[in-house]
Amino acid sequence: MTNDRTGAEQALAAWARIEAWLQEHAPCTFQRLPPPATNDQLCSLEQGLDLIVPADVRAFYLVRNGTGPASDFDWASSREAPEPTGYLLPGGEGVGPLGHLGSWFEGPVAAERLDDEPGQRYLPITTIDPDGFYGSFVDCTPGQGYGLLGDYAEANPPSRGRATFATYLTEIADALYEGRDFRDDDAPHVTDGRLEWR
Repeated sequence: MTNDRTGAEQALAAWARIEAWLQEHAPCTFQRLPPPATNDQLCSLEQGLDLIVPADVRAFYLVRNGTGPASDFDWASSREAPEPTGYLLPGGEGVGPLGHLGSWFEGPVAAERLDDEPGQRYLPITTIDPDGFYGSFVDCTPGQGYGLLGDYAEANPPSRGRATFATYLTEIADALYEGRDFRDDDAPHVTDGRLEWR
């Protein structure tokens, strides 16, 4: 329970720093952040997918239901649609709204579960586009890897990571405030009030 509380507090502190930075430096991105998800929505997701969302991920969703409006995670239906701002994380990733996670759960991360590991519960939470074929998952499988992030891609088996979602958000916040590369990769830039990593 203490680890759950610590992880949730770390995620909330890191996300608060990220939002403060966005409000000051990338107002278009900040203004399009969605409202919170509800506890009922989280419980419904957990029941539907037979998993328990880690405390740090749960804490984030109770503040924001993703990193952009749900429309950012649907294919644009017209040229009039505003440029998506929800893909504000390094590598052009965004945290998807809860309503999208169920279909992503049946995407690339499902292969091992369906073939060899029926108890596996990898919940995709970030993606680089509306298909949800590439991104990061949080391991919701009971056991040693519970709560750790991993990467997934359409043509490759999911790879387990070593960091939690709270740690990931903390590293992003640090990179933003220090104006440096994230994990020796992209650095934050603001274009027309929108955060981009390049």
